[in-house]
Amino acid sequence: MVHPAFDPSQIVIRDGMQADIPYCMALQSEYVTEHVWQMTVREEAGDTHISCRRQRLPRPLEARHETHPRHLELAIYHRHCFVVVQESATNRLLGFVSMRVDETCQIAYLQDLVVDMPFRRRSLGSRMVNVARLWAQEHQLRQIMFEIATVNYPCIQFAQSMGFAFCGFNDRHFASREIAVFFSVSV
Repeated sequence: MVHPAFDPSQIVIRDGMQADIPYCMALQSEYVTEHVWQMTVREEAGDTHISCRRQRLPRPLEARHETHPRHLELAIYHRHCFVVVQESATNRLLGFVSMRVDETCQIAYLQDLVVDMPFRRRSLGSRMVNVARLWAQEHQLRQIMFEIATVNYPCIQFAQSMGFAFCGFNDRHFASREIAVFFSVSV
């Protein structure tokens, strides 16, 4: 993959706006993985045993993170977190992060973290997660919970590298019927 010229000192991280949503939806959110997280639940003598293991796939899987524009709209109107990163010289959007907030539990749910494919592996995702952590602190939240599809193994690895720890799963979480695994970090 040829990476376009990029100067990390020339990026701006700012609050997302309604006008950014179409550009966010146009970003390349595809990924390729050779592994998935396989979840197994076994009931035995009144106990529930849950295991998670990395499973190698017979061939690489191409998939896409699906962002729902409504998540971004709700983030704007309900004052949840919607942050974009863009090049200052061209105003080109390079990525975004969105979180919804459960004020009762003081938790932010990280729903979307997208970096346009040509600009990955340049610490933009890490920078956006760090900004999301600061946002959560400023809003007196105690935890960020990252919801990730089990097929998005690259994102699972990223979350773990950022200090998020596995804390659960839901086999009926996504409309696409993919299993969600949850990773959390204290703010």
